[in-house]
Amino acid sequence: MTALNPPFRADQVGSMLRPPRVIEARQRHRAGEVSDADLRTIEDAAIRDIVAVQEAIGLKSVTDGEFRRQSYIIDFFQKALGPEGVGFADSLFFHKNEKGDRVVLEKLLVRGKARWRGPIFAEHFAFLRALTSRTPKITLPSPAILHFLGGDDAIVGDAYASSDEFWSDLIEVYRAELAALAKAGCNYVQIDETSIVKIGDPEIRATLTGRGDDWKATVEKYVEVLNAVIAAAPPAITVGIHVCRGNRRGFWQADAGYEFMADQLFRRLGAAFYFLEFDSPRAGPLDALEAMPDGKTVILGLVSTKYPELEPKAAVLGRIREAARYVPMERLGLSTQCGFSGNIGNTAMTIEQQYGKLRHVVEIAREAWPDA
Repeated sequence: MTALNPPFRADQVGSMLRPPRVIEARQRHRAGEVSDADLRTIEDAAIRDIVAVQEAIGLKSVTDGEFRRQSYIIDFFQKALGPEGVGFADSLFFHKNEKGDRVVLEKLLVRGKARWRGPIFAEHFAFLRALTSRTPKITLPSPAILHFLGGDDAIVGDAYASSDEFWSDLIEVYRAELAALAKAGCNYVQIDETSIVKIGDPEIRATLTGRGDDWKATVEKYVEVLNAVIAAAPPAITVGIHVCRGNRRGFWQADAGYEFMADQLFRRLGAAFYFLEFDSPRAGPLDALEAMPDGKTVILGLVSTKYPELEPKAAVLGRIREAARYVPMERLGLSTQCGFSGNIGNTAMTIEQQYGKLRHVVEIAREAWPDA
């Protein structure tokens, strides 16, 4: 793992807490008080700042913090489905915390055809690439998330007679966007896969069954579609998968280790490497890594973005050594377990505390690996 070839010993998942000026500008933009050009100028300045911070911390991969997005999901699908192609409604799923508080998740309703109408994030990447000598990374939402939240009922109807037709069109959107990213010089893409592992949670499976889905067939389809997307990436692009159980203001969605879905996620998914959440008992034990095939790299998400306190360094180093019982050290790295702001309103910590977490990742990685 060199400065050019991802992933890295000390890496990161991508999204950052938006500065107040970006949040305010987006709100005023929606109200018609800030022009497109002025919003972009504000975003440009904030991205320059966050890139400089990442470089100063010592990260070899750099993102734009997803500062031009409302969330890690919505912006991509709004571009893919067109200006009037997305509707919203409450889903059957929710995020929760230790107190029992719940936040209902929205599902996206497909009302237009999935088409690549021009660059979705490729122009964002080009701006990022011009700012850094490190390896710029772009993140894409998994194609599975839209179906996971709403099922066939969210897809079939206005624009599609079947979900298979939708999947075919959506794969072509990813193919075209990956080609545009490669043309812009991208060689590092992370797909945020936030559905498959959750199906290891009995409550999630029950919800899928209750809405009429065969969860086993659903997982099969998700793996098939994800593999088609990964295979569509041009040779210059290395694609990794970030696996998540939900992260919103410190809330989560599922309680499930990797064992239940290890075959689908580790063996059958054609990813070169994984960012795997391991920051709490809800993610299950590290011995699930025994199912990881030879040749695949694992970035251990042992530093949480759900709370501001720093994990004891010795404890993190101990867990890295434990993981090395199943995957050799040369195929391991360290990161936060998730992004800091999968949507614009995350408030689990301050921006300065966020930087402290990233410094913590770099410092621990340098102790664990001589080449970090």
